[in-house]
Amino acid sequence: MKILHKNEGTYVDYSLSGNILSFREGELTVDLAELQRDYPVSICISENKAGSLTLGAAWRYVAEIELPARRSIVEKTGVADDHGFPVLRRVYLPLSTGDVVLTLWALKEAE
Repeated sequence: MKILHKNEGTYVDYSLSGNILSFREGELTVDLAELQRDYPVSICISENKAGSLTLGAAWRYVAEIELPARRSIVEKTGVADDHGFPVLRRVYLPLSTGDVVLTLWALKEAE
């Protein structure tokens, strides 16, 4: 996972385990593979005024996750249709977390 810092200061704690990205020791968890689509996806993580993390825009940005579009291959099923042509199927490749970009905003500005 590529990490970008938007400004200087203290950032939210995060950890990546497989495809699961957790913030603040599990306060908010995101299954990256589940949110991936056939097009690039941006997910905003914010903090509300009560200090809780939430998906989407709230009081202040904490992080943004950029997921690449799903990649797939087409493979033969080993079966032919009524006209003798091979039946094909699309197989989605697993998410490569190395292609995910996590952008962090400081919770507290550096002094």
